[in-house]
Amino acid sequence: MSSATSTLPAHWSAILDEMHLRLDHAIASASERVENTASVDHQPFARQTHLEIEKWCDRLARLRTYLESAEQIVQSVDETLESEERAIRENLSVASTLRQKLATVGGGAIG
Repeated sequence: MSSATSTLPAHWSAILDEMHLRLDHAIASASERVENTASVDHQPFARQTHLEIEKWCDRLARLRTYLESAEQIVQSVDETLESEERAIRENLSVASTLRQKLATVGGGAIG
């Protein structure tokens, strides 16, 4: 840019030229980084990630099996407790009936 034809002050031309050089340098650096990134083999990273996912899937499968087993144990214990509770309630009912009979027969001396 010549200072005779420019409407900008003389120092603006140098500033604009410097900006142009910096932009060219930035574009060249960015292009170089893109080329270097494109040449990087992403397969090892993908393989590593895939292996990690497989490990977590295996862990989750083992955990699911463990939880199903624990659920079966809890179900079995629950059924046992239910059966024992039923037996205790029957024994309490029989004891109550016997107490009433003894109270009636004994003239109220029991209980």
